[in-house]
Amino acid sequence: MNLVPFVKYTSCGNNFVIVDATERSLLTEAEMSRFAFQATNTSFGIGCDNLLVIQRCSPEILESIAASRGYWRSLPNADQAEYLFRMFEPDGEEALCCGNGLMCVASHLFNEHGVSSASIMTEIPLQTPKTIQIGAGNDQQGGWVNLGHPRRTPVELAVPEHSSPFTPTIDYYPQITIGFRAGDLRSFSNSTLLKIKAHLVFTGEPHLVIFPDTDFSIPELADCIFGTSESGVVKDRRESFGTWLVEHIGQYFNNHYKAMFPAGINVNLARQKGVGVIENRCFERGINRETLACGTGALAVAYIYSQISQLTPDTIDILPHRCRWHDNQARIRIHRADSGWSLESIPVMLFDGVYRLLPVNHPVVEKLSATRDESVGLVARLAT
Repeated sequence: MNLVPFVKYTSCGNNFVIVDATERSLLTEAEMSRFAFQATNTSFGIGCDNLLVIQRCSPEILESIAASRGYWRSLPNADQAEYLFRMFEPDGEEALCCGNGLMCVASHLFNEHGVSSASIMTEIPLQTPKTIQIGAGNDQQGGWVNLGHPRRTPVELAVPEHSSPFTPTIDYYPQITIGFRAGDLRSFSNSTLLKIKAHLVFTGEPHLVIFPDTDFSIPELADCIFGTSESGVVKDRRESFGTWLVEHIGQYFNNHYKAMFPAGINVNLARQKGVGVIENRCFERGINRETLACGTGALAVAYIYSQISQLTPDTIDILPHRCRWHDNQARIRIHRADSGWSLESIPVMLFDGVYRLLPVNHPVVEKLSATRDESVGLVARLAT
């Protein structure tokens, strides 16, 4: 019987099951992918957005990852980081990075091991993983992560000939078309096409940033996405339609534009609320739905905003729209400095426990394995 101790954290509505493997190995590489489904699933598991595994950064651990996953042509240098940040999607695939997840890990390391700051390696599936700094403390700001400087999206995640350079770090898409069924947009237009302008940047994950007020061919849709109506029934109706609209746009991008984004794309819809304050909704490629908040998406929005507006405030507050349905004080604070762009939030430890890992021959695990076999090609693309 394989018992797996875990803790569950939340940050701005993002929930994570964390397995702390810093002192001893608790899961093999195969078991991490298998446990991801059980950690994220509410019917057969615990329920969260992603499984996080924290490991020591050592030659032995890196060699075991290389032997099992085949991510790298040459082994990363173990001396560049103290810890490894591993994040797994519900289908068992390993993701690249997560701002809220890293802040939760920082809070856990402080609470459990007294670590106030540390270097940690992220973006494990890419050829060159990145080392960043995380930390936490007793102050009201909670956890923080310095994600470094945003950069141009790697070519294995976005095919460059479909875009034009906006800056050395940002790609610009002057027109991407989203299709609808006849009547879907009848309250606003008879058209079945929505034309969108978008900017793309890499902040540990590839993020498209769209400001519907100016980037939609039907700008009236922006009010539905951000729920500006104050009358009860109309507001509820607009919230429902806005949620459907976000999901439709995100899924359309990921289903119809694989030639542009072969590994999928995160889609952020943003609206400026004031100088240095931006509201954001984010559709995440890994979970294939809108998330309550996204740290790497918040940084992408803040960075694009600063480049488009040519304003360079040292602090930008990102208001996660969906999370604020439940917590109207939720925000991710972004700090810009010469050393990089940092995120701050207040992670909360919800509970801890022990989970019994389902056996390989369990029907749920067998179904998951069949699903994962269909996505092996994606892992191969990320490793090349």
